[in-house]
Amino acid sequence: MKKLFILLSGIGLLCTGCNRYYYKPNAVNAPLFTGANQLHIAGDGMISNSENNTDGGNSYFFDVQAAYSPINHLGIIANYSTWAFRPTNLDFSTGNVDANAHLAEIGIGGYVTSGQGKAKFVADLYAGGGAGLLKSDVDMKARRFFIQPGIGMRHPAVDLAFNMRISSIKYYDFDDNGRGMNYLLDHNLYDPNRKERMDENNYLFWEPSFTVRSGYKFIKAQFQWALAADISNVRWNYNGSRFTFGLYFSLEDALDLAKKSK
Repeated sequence: MKKLFILLSGIGLLCTGCNRYYYKPNAVNAPLFTGANQLHIAGDGMISNSENNTDGGNSYFFDVQAAYSPINHLGIIANYSTWAFRPTNLDFSTGNVDANAHLAEIGIGGYVTSGQGKAKFVADLYAGGGAGLLKSDVDMKARRFFIQPGIGMRHPAVDLAFNMRISSIKYYDFDDNGRGMNYLLDHNLYDPNRKERMDENNYLFWEPSFTVRSGYKFIKAQFQWALAADISNVRWNYNGSRFTFGLYFSLEDALDLAKKSK
């Protein structure tokens, strides 16, 4: 597990070293429910020094996830994600300024399980949406909708999950902060062929993710690598990777352990 963590951390840091971008996939909520009345909470993130970034600076991104299964085969998920970039040398004229982004969303779906003994195999499907905003060289708000199929295995010692999320994002309330058309053209925020600004179209992303959790029963370390590849005409810059690590908490496992210890 230590070698896996070092490898994934290195990949995550390399992938964050890119030019200023206007979209980054948030962490995927993969609850792996196996029955009713289960509540799962996760928090993860990453802080990286982006010295390879042509802007130069530091990136911070964090995710908080919650999921609840009120009845068997039904799941509700909620996500909040935030991302920030702090450049080493502020320069308004070149767009090298602070960046902040936030996204909140909720979803609903179903799941089925199989397997006997401690290991349970899970197949699930969730769909949902939410809203967010970006304040950077340009400011704008966003609406996003997603559909998220997945498969995985849940065990007291380790969880594994693979999800294939498809996201549709639409930007609106665009403000170029007085930078003008030449700046928008230079940063591919305006398409001269279609004669449209980036907020005048919808964009689709295919976002596979890999999640590994390791620990004991109700609390585990969570490692996740989420990718993003555009499947529509995306000309502006986006970041195609988000690696995070943090903690995952399962309330039903904590209650079960407390009952057994009495």
